[in-house]
Parts: sequence; C-alpha cells; structure tokens
Amino acid sequence: MLLLPMHCGIQTRSLVSSRLHQMISLYPYIKVNKNVVCDLCHYVKHKHLPFIHSISHASDNFELLHFDMWGPLSTLSVHGHRYFLTILDDHSRFLWIILLKSKAEVSNHVKNFVTLIQNQFHITPKYTRAYNGPEFLLHDFYASHGIIHQRSCVETPPQNGRVERKHQHILNVGRALLFQSKLPPSYWSYVILHVVFLINRISTPLLNHQSPYFVLHNKLPDINVFKVFRCLCYASTLHNHRTKLNPRARKSLFLGYKSSYKGFVLLDLISR
Repeated sequence: MLLLPMHCGIQTRSLVSSRLHQMISLYPYIKVNKNVVCDLCHYVKHKHLPFIHSISHASDNFELLHFDMWGPLSTLSVHGHRYFLTILDDHSRFLWIILLKSKAEVSNHVKNFVTLIQNQFHITPKYTRAYNGPEFLLHDFYASHGIIHQRSCVETPPQNGRVERKHQHILNVGRALLFQSKLPPSYWSYVILHVVFLINRISTPLLNHQSPYFVLHNKLPDINVFKVFRCLCYASTLHNHRTKLNPRARKSLFLGYKSSYKGFVLLDLISR
C-alpha cells in the first residue's frame, strides 16, 4: 500500500487529485491517507498573496496622510542631507518634502507637521500610514490626538503604494532636472524641492485635471512665479556692501523657492 498525502495547497491539491484518480484506475492497490499534512509544497513553492489594487480614496483633506522616508543617498547634499521625508495627503495629493540628515529627525518632524496642520488648517488628521519603522512608532503622540496610525507589514511596500509611487514620480522628474541643469549631484536637495513645487501646482488626471494646490487651498496657484531651474539671473547687491563704483548685481543661477520668504534661492557664480 502506498500512502499519498492530500492536504497540500489548493492548486497543488487539485493537480494531485486528478493524477491520483488516474493512478488509482491503473493501480487499484494505491491507498490515499487524507489525514497526512504535506508541508513540503508550502516550503518549496510558497509566495506572497497577490496585492489587490486599491481604489479607496479619502473624501476630505487630511483624512489620511501617507508618510515615507527615502534614502540614504550616497552623495550628501550641499547642506549635508542624506534622506528626505515625504508626506502625501491622500485626498488632495499635495506633497510636502522635509530634508533630513539622519533618521533620528523623523519623529520630531512628524509631530511638528501635525501641529502645523492643526494651526494652519484647523483640522487634525484622522489616519496616518507609514511603513513599520521605529521612527514612525509614536503611540503616545497619536493617542493624545486621536489619530489612528496604520502600519504596513514587513517587506510589503505595496501596502503603502501611493507614496511609494510618488517617490518614483519625484525621482524621475528630479533626474531630468539634474541632468538638464548640469549641476553637480550634491545639489539634488534643491532639485527635489523644485520638483515638488511643480508637482503641487500642475494639474493631474487623478484630480479631474485640477492641481493638488487647488484641491487643498481652493484657489488657483500663481503660475507667474514659475521659472526655469538653473536659469541665469542677476541678484541685486545690498546698499551697505557696495560703493558708488561697485557692480549693482551678482551673476547667479536660479535654484528654487524658499517657503516663508518673498524671494528666490540663487547660486552666486563667483562665490559659489
């Protein structure tokens, strides 16, 4: 008598069952023990269950915030940054980028960002979603604000796929700007910030051809401030640093915008 196990995986079980029926018809002395459990099929062929494409979408701004950290990059930025923290609002698809020198800074930036939302938009996020990293495990902070923190399982980035795909978008456009500008790789931080500024203000089919800026602020962005990254420009010199015969401007390159400043970030071609 030959004992063959039947408790295998669903696909394997159906295949074995059909073959067993054929074998039994040819060799009637074959017996099947249905109580034997076969682990070998799982050890040999086991795979992740397929990820179902999510069609869920937050109904209001700041109902769900996606957090993710990108890095480390082998090339330090000109100011010593190696990572950046990405924050994505699920409803408006508005992006925030925070440059980081180490992972230890993440926790404080998450707390500060929630405080910023509460003060500027008078709302507290309902849910936050991030990978299962210790820098995002702020149990007491989330509980004190009534925020439900959702975590993805280990080695399952598709569970937080919305912000993962946004990283790909940011880096694709960022490489294009960096190659076109012919700046050294250490200026990647300015490239990333400029890319996010553009993405937030350009319409997208995901929002019925509206921009994330419009969905979040309910007004059109001012596109008159758009400038070509690394374009040549001239910065006026300060009065107290020049004499009557000194130049009235400095030759510079445009590197982007600075929040809370009514001005631009420029690279002086003489002093660097």
